[in-house]
Amino acid sequence: MNPDKKLQPDKSPILEIRNLTVNYSTLEGELSAIRDLSLKIYPQETLGLVGESGCGKSTLAFSILNYLGKDGYICNGDIIFSGEELTNKSKEKFRSIQSNHISMVYQNPSSALNPVLKVGEQIAEVPHFKKNASKEKSLSEAINMLESMNVPDPEDVADRYPHQLSGGMKQRVCIGMALLSEPSLLILDEPTTNLDVTTEQVILDLIQKLKEQYEVALLYISHDLGVVMEVADRVGIMYLGKLVEEGYEQDISLSPVHPYTQGLIGCVPEIGIAKEDARLSSIPGNVPSLTDIPNGCIFHPRCSFSKPECSHQVPELKIGEGNNHAVACLRKEEIAEESVSKKKLARGQIRGGYERESTAKQNDILLEVKKLKKYFKNGDTVKAVDGIDLDISTSSTLGVVGESGCGKTTLARTIIGLLSPTAGEIYFDDEDITLPWHRRGQEVLNSMQMVFQDPEGTLNPTKKVKDIIGRTIKIKEGISKNKAEKRVLEMLEKVNLGSEFMNRAPSQMSGGQKQRVAIARAFAANPDLVIADEPTSSLDVSVQASVLNLLLGLQNDIQASYLFISHDLNVVHYLSDFIAVTYLGKVCEYGTKEEVFSPPYHPYTEALISAVPVPNPNVERKHIRLKGTTPSAINPPLGCRFNTRCPRKKGSICENKPPPTRKDSESHEINCHIDLNELREVDPVVKSE
Repeated sequence: MNPDKKLQPDKSPILEIRNLTVNYSTLEGELSAIRDLSLKIYPQETLGLVGESGCGKSTLAFSILNYLGKDGYICNGDIIFSGEELTNKSKEKFRSIQSNHISMVYQNPSSALNPVLKVGEQIAEVPHFKKNASKEKSLSEAINMLESMNVPDPEDVADRYPHQLSGGMKQRVCIGMALLSEPSLLILDEPTTNLDVTTEQVILDLIQKLKEQYEVALLYISHDLGVVMEVADRVGIMYLGKLVEEGYEQDISLSPVHPYTQGLIGCVPEIGIAKEDARLSSIPGNVPSLTDIPNGCIFHPRCSFSKPECSHQVPELKIGEGNNHAVACLRKEEIAEESVSKKKLARGQIRGGYERESTAKQNDILLEVKKLKKYFKNGDTVKAVDGIDLDISTSSTLGVVGESGCGKTTLARTIIGLLSPTAGEIYFDDEDITLPWHRRGQEVLNSMQMVFQDPEGTLNPTKKVKDIIGRTIKIKEGISKNKAEKRVLEMLEKVNLGSEFMNRAPSQMSGGQKQRVAIARAFAANPDLVIADEPTSSLDVSVQASVLNLLLGLQNDIQASYLFISHDLNVVHYLSDFIAVTYLGKVCEYGTKEEVFSPPYHPYTEALISAVPVPNPNVERKHIRLKGTTPSAINPPLGCRFNTRCPRKKGSICENKPPPTRKDSESHEINCHIDLNELREVDPVVKSE
């Protein structure tokens, strides 16, 4: 990092926020979502804003846009854009400046696009109303913008409705619409959260390219530190309505000082760190309610460095020596010295991991899937799962990865019995269970449990926690209500929830708490196999870390096996013993995590690993970008199904002939036409310094 760089360069900011306080009027009284916050964004730079849900990131964005709604208002402070104060302007003047110079891209592009208008018409509205251009000229500009967004066949895309586009394509349309208004500042609020890692990287590359092309400043909001470190010049860490640390991205990544920043970094599993080596250092507790903001340092109730003075003294965010780093912490000098003396710059993982079961035990197969197929027929035949082989050993974890549409969830639901297989066989503990769930015996039903991606949709909203978990216990053990409630208390303690949750309904809990209840319900049956389908994808990184630690701890307690499905390769690498990489209903690579994450790779595996955000500038990685989207499972490509997007395609053999299975070792298989010796010569995707 260049020591001459300053957080406050010798030029005027495009946006300056001074001592901003934003309140909401609610039934519980006046709540301060942002309190005395100041920041600057300079022309053509990117400020990344990071924090957990409830920290006020989106409220800050809506304050800049004057979109707070009828209950929200700015009660103090200044918002200065291009030298002009906005908060003292009339609403009309405020919005006139905003609409002409500031644009925003939202998290969910589906809700930002009109479902009854074609894409081209929606984009063309921007030049039509802003520049008074003719409809023909506006549509031409819309198509040119789609072309600059690397959209294939832009004329065809312009003629489609939003529901006919993929999530990544819809997000490109939203970014294109935002840029057509020629803003000086572009605000992006979690623009890649719901996208596959491959699509996410394409969007991040596109944002960087367009930033330079249109000379626009960016405010990039995310809970994902890895993503922010890729796009940001400077990073602000936000907690409970305030900035607690600010610095250049490399300083924040390598030398974080505030305990909250250190905690966020420690929550993120990185490729290269395995569960056998370290545990994730989750942040205790939750973001406090705005009705109960702590006195003194707002983070002190969750801080491992807290001292008595932290409970009543309010730390200021001051730029430190070298003008590179600002930290709001009373003990920042001590913490910085301690990190350096330990030669541990708070990458955060706690030493002492989870021991892997013996190889002998892991050779004892619990679940075996042979040539499994699941087709859906509704007019056309959708080949969601099309001949998958896999097995899971006792007390081990198989991670299943792949983009959306690769058949991961269908595979899980077919194994658990929610879907009837079209063909193939499923064996559980040597018993043939190739049957729907209602034809399986109660013992098998108890022994196989599932944790779904969205706990909201799987917890009965009319039942209390004691009934949700208690039902599983009563079915499993056939015991009385009183005895069942004692076991419910035991399960709540295991998932780090107290007795106060016994009588709560799902609506009275956070997303992370609901997922813990779902996990407790699954483990209450004392299962041999737990199938977890994206159980952490909608959670903050801090909650994700605690849930991953919880899953590993419970697995150690009862020696269960896991089938863990995720699109997050960092999480899968950390949690798994074996990994199956799926593409369009088939497995293209299978092996131990060490084998899958080092050459030889299947070209698809190589591309997936290269797309993983890495919040560490000392880690080098290749940049492989897949073109196009996953083909339809109705009419999958002949030959190798990956051939339409493969950067290492060999020619017509890949298009016409299914790939052979090449064995790199007893446990490692790659389904590819490329010779293993050639694949072994491929450089590793990720290299640490």
